[in-house]
Amino acid sequence: MKAIVITTGGGPEVLQLQQVEDPELKDDEVLIKVEATALNRADTLQRKGSYPPPKGASPYPGLECSGTIQAVGKNVLGWIVGDQVCALLSGGGYAEKVAVPAGQVLPIPLGVSLKEAAGLPEVACTVWSTVFMMNRLSAGETFLVHGGSSGIGTFAIQIAKSKGATVFVTAAFCKRLGADLCINYKTEDFVAHVKEETGGKGVDVILDCIGAAYLQRNLDSLNFDGRLCIIGLQGGAVTEIKLNTLFPKRLTVQGAALRPRNPENKAMVVNEVEKNVWPEIVAGKVKPIIYKSFPLSEAVEAHKLMEMMKAVVITSPGDPEVLQLQEVEEPEIKDDEVLIKTEAAALNRGDIYQRQGFYPPPEGASTFPGLECSGIIEAVGENVSRWKVGDKVCALLSGGGYAEKVAVPAGQVLPVPSGVSLSDAASLPEVACTVWSTVFTTSRLCPGETLLIHGGSSGIGTFAIQIAKFKGAKVFVTVGDERKLAFCNDLGADLCINYKTEDFVVRVKEETEGKGVDVILDCVGAAYLQRNLDCLNVDGRLFIIGSISGFVAELNIAAMFAKRLSIQAAALRTRSVEEKASIVKEVENNVWPAIMSGKVKPVVHQRFPLREAAEAHRLMESGNHIGKILLIA
Repeated sequence: MKAIVITTGGGPEVLQLQQVEDPELKDDEVLIKVEATALNRADTLQRKGSYPPPKGASPYPGLECSGTIQAVGKNVLGWIVGDQVCALLSGGGYAEKVAVPAGQVLPIPLGVSLKEAAGLPEVACTVWSTVFMMNRLSAGETFLVHGGSSGIGTFAIQIAKSKGATVFVTAAFCKRLGADLCINYKTEDFVAHVKEETGGKGVDVILDCIGAAYLQRNLDSLNFDGRLCIIGLQGGAVTEIKLNTLFPKRLTVQGAALRPRNPENKAMVVNEVEKNVWPEIVAGKVKPIIYKSFPLSEAVEAHKLMEMMKAVVITSPGDPEVLQLQEVEEPEIKDDEVLIKTEAAALNRGDIYQRQGFYPPPEGASTFPGLECSGIIEAVGENVSRWKVGDKVCALLSGGGYAEKVAVPAGQVLPVPSGVSLSDAASLPEVACTVWSTVFTTSRLCPGETLLIHGGSSGIGTFAIQIAKFKGAKVFVTVGDERKLAFCNDLGADLCINYKTEDFVVRVKEETEGKGVDVILDCVGAAYLQRNLDCLNVDGRLFIIGSISGFVAELNIAAMFAKRLSIQAAALRTRSVEEKASIVKEVENNVWPAIMSGKVKPVVHQRFPLREAAEAHRLMESGNHIGKILLIA
């Protein structure tokens, strides 16, 4: 027979259809000629090498199937050759034949096709055994399902409604299945929403596939005598629990997996499912939800479709260790957006502020950090004309760069400049758009004028030095050590000032014969405000893009009058989609030619894999880097 073999632990491509021996039938088993098998999250974990089958089980993936009985063991009663059935498996569903204990076999419910029935056994047994048998969900109680659009979720909604429960889900599109409340977890706080809908009480039972990342929030969402059942660990396995949350409300936390149970326990669950769930299916109250079907030979494509992407999640405001790589749902693209399979993302100071809880993403933006990325377009919205699948691009984001995929408005996408690698291109969009929009568009730096850049060795600084020199300006920078002085000098800076050992106001006045500079690009804020004004020439322009030293400063307005000075401040992230698209267009027209001619180059200090985002943040906060820090997806 043919079966899908996991050739080695890894991505979907390790799945290969091979010729293998037929399974041997034991006395208490039936042999099923498989019509269909359904994918489960456990199959992807087994493929990666992190969820091996139980001892004695088939090594092939597949935890449920449907088909026709081809042979029966000598101790089997109740089943005969030719019966059309579905079955709960410990493995082996991705094959043309599978042997399964007779107690784990179910008849095909009336009204369900043989193929559709393959999507029932695992979800039915999981939901019934955890939600009803273990956690005793009763009519009139309230039930919260995380991942409501999954196979487990769609089944749990229907069976819970058929049994008289009120159902809340954290998914946007489950109303048609009967869910009473659909919470978009990307834009709403599910704890607050649950409390609002229950008059502050909370829900009675929660079915959770996330694990560590949701533990405390789940406990906060429970009513008195509430029960939390964890059946997945997509958000990690280890986290802190506040035991004092359990005592006052008499809460119960349970974890359960179906696959490791022994055949007797599984047979008992299957028997309960046939008695309690099958009648609801026959009555039409519960229906199998099938998203897509693939031939067995396309198991790789099926796994790619099911696979959740990974993203760096800010689990709570705090230090770098709050950044955790987790499995999350892929972003949905709008008609005017493209979906980018991320090659790399670059760190920015805004990511650190967001991690600390001081700089939330704009409304509707991805909650994951990352303000710029590079990668390959994987899908385009209906209204997108310029870009096509396969294009290599980089993009200015409002968030979401620290992920394997990101959706972004098409107007914020740029081609990768010739001569720049796909990964290095991730270092360009945010710095290019920031510098062009502030120094050139707003502050109108002209050839022959002088620009002072604070933080000359940063990503913004190293880029600003190069583009200002390309446009014919004179460039002064402040940095904090001799190594950075030398680097900025090599980039073309005309004057490099060590702010730790020199007074930059005095040095600027010396170098300009007392006049001062024409434009200042400043990331320091309050502590430098008056000194920056003292450094400016007549008609000088100060543009503040950061406030490392704070936001409140004393201002001598008289100094502004005398020299007709301007102070401006702006953040790129909070601009509208239309404004960002306009800036991106200007950057492509004015900055990209400088990059493609080799006059401006990306400066990359170090690259980290996405899973080491915390280490990358520590490096950025140390200030020991020069240029950009990249995360490679």
